[in-house]
Amino acid sequence: MHDGSRAPITEASLPSIRRAFHGGSMKRRSVLAASVLSAALVVSAAPAPAQAADVLEVNSAYGSSAGDRGRLFVSITSTQPVAEIRAEIVNEYGVLIAQTSDFVVDSQTPEATIWATPTPLIFDELGDHPVHVEVTDTAGNHVRRDWAGWLNYLVATSLEDVTIDRSTIDYDHRQVTARGVLKGRWPGTGEIRPLADVPVDINAGNGSPPVYTAADGSFTGTVTLYAYGTEVMVQYPGSYGELGFEQSEPVRFQLPIVPRQTRVTATVDRTRVVAGETVRVSGRLSWRTPSGWAPLPNQVFAIHFVLCDDNGCYNQYGPVNTDAKGRFKLDLLPSHTGFLHTSYSPLDPFIGESATQTPVVTVVPADARR
Repeated sequence: MHDGSRAPITEASLPSIRRAFHGGSMKRRSVLAASVLSAALVVSAAPAPAQAADVLEVNSAYGSSAGDRGRLFVSITSTQPVAEIRAEIVNEYGVLIAQTSDFVVDSQTPEATIWATPTPLIFDELGDHPVHVEVTDTAGNHVRRDWAGWLNYLVATSLEDVTIDRSTIDYDHRQVTARGVLKGRWPGTGEIRPLADVPVDINAGNGSPPVYTAADGSFTGTVTLYAYGTEVMVQYPGSYGELGFEQSEPVRFQLPIVPRQTRVTATVDRTRVVAGETVRVSGRLSWRTPSGWAPLPNQVFAIHFVLCDDNGCYNQYGPVNTDAKGRFKLDLLPSHTGFLHTSYSPLDPFIGESATQTPVVTVVPADARR
């Protein structure tokens, strides 16, 4: 008996059932194969990105130029955290004189991290020393850079209590005496002590020889100031050789000049001339010496003349020299009525300027001659 929910299978129905079964199976296999092929094509078209290589570089090494001279700084670029830094300080012959692995982060940018020794290094040999650096990161990458930089292990020098014995200078008083003390600050320890038997320059640019410090670092030196310079400059020139001492900052003094007074006189041989006639102007140049007023002799191209009236100044004449007694004269052709402004312009700043004017010279037309 059948329940009526499905048709009975007979011999006559078997061929159609087989066709339906095989046809559906083939269709499902085709869909599955297409899906697998599509996935394979997607994987082939978009390969997985390659793993980027780690970066580990020593950029540079250098010493501090501040008061903590002796600290070592190292610039490192790394994609992995730094595990260890080892620095070797050698002398000019490559002999190891100090080494350290004690570093802390001093500053950081996207490009590099600056590592520094937390305290200054302490050793005996002064000078500019090459630095070799080795770095290892947490991934095990390792790099070494020889001659990564220099550690300037030098004594910083300073001039203290520098004074001079004059506040102004003049023609008769232009020698200046400078005094002071030279001291040095040692790298590493920071110890400050006087520097003995080393040269100190006082106006070295003007050819003055150096003076040498005493046992307590004190020095005294006298220089003479000339027309081309009224500055006193004191400086320790430094010695980067065996001593390893840096140049000091200069100490400068500007001294105002109080010029020696001068006086010029001028007169004309006549105060009325016909147009086209000359006038002789003559006079004398004097200056004030410690013993009183005296002629100022042999001044070259020093006396100048300008013809002026109440409306302004016009023609220029000269210059002329003074003779051995400070006298001068010049024959000139006045272009119109006026007085001659007569001036002395020295080249030496230790001598002052002076000026005067002559009486008015009246120039009349040629047809007014009588």
